[in-house]
Amino acid sequence: MDSYKTIIEIGSFSIKTVIFSKLGKESSIIGTGKTRTRGYTGEEIENFDDFIDSIKNSIVQAEKQANYNIKDTYILITNQTVQIKKIQKDLNLNGSIIEKNDLRKISKIKIDKNKNFHYNIYTSHYKLDDKLITDNPLGLNCNKLSIVSLVTMIEIKQINLLNNIFQKLQIKILNYLDSTTAYYFYLKNKVKNKTNVVLIDYGFKNINIIVIKNKILHFQKKIPQGSKKISKDLVHIHNISFDFAEKLKISTIDLSDTRNFTVEIPIWEEFGDNKKKNVGHDNLKEITLARLDETFELVFKSLPKDKNFYSYVFTGGGSKIKNLYNYFRTKFGYDIQFLEPPKSCGIPKVLNDGSVMSIYSSFWLLTNKSADKEDFIEKIDSFSNKIWYKRFVDLL
Repeated sequence: MDSYKTIIEIGSFSIKTVIFSKLGKESSIIGTGKTRTRGYTGEEIENFDDFIDSIKNSIVQAEKQANYNIKDTYILITNQTVQIKKIQKDLNLNGSIIEKNDLRKISKIKIDKNKNFHYNIYTSHYKLDDKLITDNPLGLNCNKLSIVSLVTMIEIKQINLLNNIFQKLQIKILNYLDSTTAYYFYLKNKVKNKTNVVLIDYGFKNINIIVIKNKILHFQKKIPQGSKKISKDLVHIHNISFDFAEKLKISTIDLSDTRNFTVEIPIWEEFGDNKKKNVGHDNLKEITLARLDETFELVFKSLPKDKNFYSYVFTGGGSKIKNLYNYFRTKFGYDIQFLEPPKSCGIPKVLNDGSVMSIYSSFWLLTNKSADKEDFIEKIDSFSNKIWYKRFVDLL
């Protein structure tokens, strides 16, 4: 019998919902909803009723597609309030061979918690004597076994607010997820041929930078420099509505198009006649390029200094800007790849692009790796004993 699960992403630009069914070990997405966020800035609620309606509309879209009424859900949070930390717990073994019971012991060691935050803990990797790094230490021997975990911390005041909203919608919240953890585990497990990756999640309000070095989360930072700034520039310079500026940014402006064709744009007026004017494409492109230059120069300044070679991967709604690849290669000298859900994942083609990658990564995380529990050992593949020989100092 199928069991159904739901993830709802609370974003500053859109509310996304996916419903997936699980039969045995197989999971598939059967319902998807996406609506524009109203009444919420990404950090604060400006209009409670509008915010609830935008969540409800996304839910209804997914329910109709899946023919299922949502009773409970996971909530994906992508804003700057989420904190990510790495912690290490140690167990002395005095040269003994590592057994399952040792993994149980080390996983049960308590960590200090701040009562003002909600915690999720995920195992990143194991270390043996501060030298060897592995996903599966079973059968190896060492003096000291260490488990390195990613800890996500979400403010309780935000948890309480969302609990009240979903109580009003009569939907139980099972747990809270974050996009950084989901992206990290997805890339670590799915992109097998790349050990060093810089992921740039070019969102609406923020850019989330995730650096993975030797398959380990090395650096993460969010900067308030999302693609919204391009739209605001277009609004300010040409006095157009924000919705039309969004349409221009994604559908009309082409960073590689050298033809200066004319674009007809409606001039926004609160009162009076609807007027239109013609603007050259080069003008719109220059506005966009100026903001992109500023944005990615800030991104590169934020990255840690490192002589290693990294692959650059883009995702998020901002990655849909036309010919971003050519711009990035010409301006900064790097080839880039785009991270999107697989075409066969169950998300409708019209919605399946980089803007839904965060919720798809969370779906993958829930169906492939859970937050640490007592039964986590069952998820370890004893036939996959991969070890990376690196000094501990390289991981800092």
